[in-house]
Parts: sequence; C-alpha cells; structure tokens
Amino acid sequence: MGKIYYFAYASNLDVATLDSRVGATVSKVGLGLLPQYGFRFNFRNPDGSARANIVPSPNESVYGVVFEISESAKEHFLTSEPGYEFVKKEINTAKGAIEAFVFVSEHIQEGIFPAKSYWETIYKGGLDCGIPATYLSQIMNRAGITQSLL
Repeated sequence: MGKIYYFAYASNLDVATLDSRVGATVSKVGLGLLPQYGFRFNFRNPDGSARANIVPSPNESVYGVVFEISESAKEHFLTSEPGYEFVKKEINTAKGAIEAFVFVSEHIQEGIFPAKSYWETIYKGGLDCGIPATYLSQIMNRAGITQSLL
C-alpha cells in the first residue's frame, strides 16, 4: 500500500481532527515550512465563517506539519475539504525539501472571520505539534484574535 505526504497548516494540525477526516491513523513526519506563501482566513465556509487558506506571497512562509497518509485513504480525505484543490508543493523540512500535498483554494473572500472553535483547534493543534507560538499568535492576530483570547 502506497503512502503520500500531506502538509497540514490549519485545523488538520489537530491530529484527532485529521485522523477523523482521513478515516485512518496518520503518521507525523515532522515540522515543515512552505516558502513564498502566506496563511489567511479567506475561504468562506458554508456557515459564513472563514476557513484557513494559503496564498502566494513572496515575503512570507507558512508553518505546518508533514504527515504520511495511506494512498488508499486519500479519496475519503478529499471529501472532507470541499472547495479546496489538493496540490503538490515543495515543503522544507529538517531532512530537506520534500513534495507534499496541501489544500489550497482560489475561492477567496476578504473581510470574513473564523469561528472561535475553528481557530482554537488550529492554535491548540499547532502548539501540540511544535509550531512556534509566536507564529501561531501572528496568524491569529491577522484574523483579529487578540492575545487575551489565546
């Protein structure tokens, strides 16, 4: 059975959330960095709240975690993220650059904000996976979430 690499940068940083969306247990490979992209809350969820997305940005990078997922679970996983494309990007890791799939949407809407439960999942999952708290605070601040709420 084949494996694919997946780069999580938002709510899928929470391993329990990711496992439920994949329908199988995933394996953490390690931290990763996607250069020349920026993290945004600019994808509209059907309930009107914002979901995370990444956009090209030459002076930014997105922290995330690379996971290994079985190829057989890929189709089920794709149903969990409607409105996103599943594309390969080069991710920098401590062991060098690898190609991993990542969710990206071109359906961008400005001026929308994430639900509290959503950004809390991202923040907690990121901390649990070892993403720097300063980075997580920066992306939360961008969405109008202040330090006092974290």
